[in-house]
Amino acid sequence: MPHDVHAAGIDLVDLCRWDLAVARTKGELLQRVFTLAERRTAEDRADADTPYERLLGKAFGVKEGVVKAVGGLPMDTAFKDIEVEVAPDEPAWPIRLHGALERWATECGVEMVGGAHDLGDDMAAAWAAAHTPARPEGATP
Repeated sequence: MPHDVHAAGIDLVDLCRWDLAVARTKGELLQRVFTLAERRTAEDRADADTPYERLLGKAFGVKEGVVKAVGGLPMDTAFKDIEVEVAPDEPAWPIRLHGALERWATECGVEMVGGAHDLGDDMAAAWAAAHTPARPEGATP
């Protein structure tokens, strides 16, 4: 593992099951798990190959990866406290943490990044990693 990575989590996403959950809840799942900004970003970045709901399914896997990397969700924390910027054309997606998770990251001096990769057969691998951010040249630790 690279020296600047302090914790990591991975999640296998069954996108068919995700589609069924979204349909069964008539979209309420998306509103409960994702912020408005996340949903709008996914809408903007969706295309014919990867529809909006599927991008959010991958983002859900990233959120699950964060939960694994930090050792579980702290009390009074929700999935919306993990804000994933879906960036399907980028190797790493920015993650913003809020509340107790943000305090944890600040105390540990780490930031979170994640991403997802299609595996075929309606499966995706999603990941998240807590790493030490690069310091500007000349900055002291």
